[in-house]
Amino acid sequence: MDDDGRGRLVKHALLIEDHSVFREALAVILEEHTDIKRTLQTRSLAEARQVWGRLSGEIDLVIVDLDLTNGDGISLIENLREAELDIAVLALTNARSLEQRAIALRAGADEVLTMEVSSEQIIDTAKQLLSE
Repeated sequence: MDDDGRGRLVKHALLIEDHSVFREALAVILEEHTDIKRTLQTRSLAEARQVWGRLSGEIDLVIVDLDLTNGDGISLIENLREAELDIAVLALTNARSLEQRAIALRAGADEVLTMEVSSEQIIDTAKQLLSE
C-alpha cells in the first residue's frame, strides 16, 4: 500500500461500469469526496479481472455495475469473495428487483444501490464501506 507522505494509507477503488460518462463522473466524485485517491476504471469484466490480477492487494473498494452489456457483475463479486480478500464491494443496478439485490448480497456484495440514487448516496455508502 502507498501512503500520502503523511503516513496515511492511500485508498484505491476499482470501478467497473460500461457507460463511460457515468463511470468517469463517478470516479471524479469518489476522489473528491472520499478517502479514495485513485479510481481505476474499467468498462468490462475482462478488463476488471486484468486490473484485479495486477493490483488485488492495493484495492480497497470495488464498485461494479450488475447490468453490464458485456457480462454479469455477479460473477465478478463471486470471484472476489472466493479469493477471500477483505475488500468492500458496492454493486449498482438499474433493476429495482428485490430478487437481484438478494442475489448480489448472497454473492458477497456489501451493499446494492440502484442507479436512481443520488451521487451523495453512492458517496455516503462508499465512505461507510471504507470505514468498516
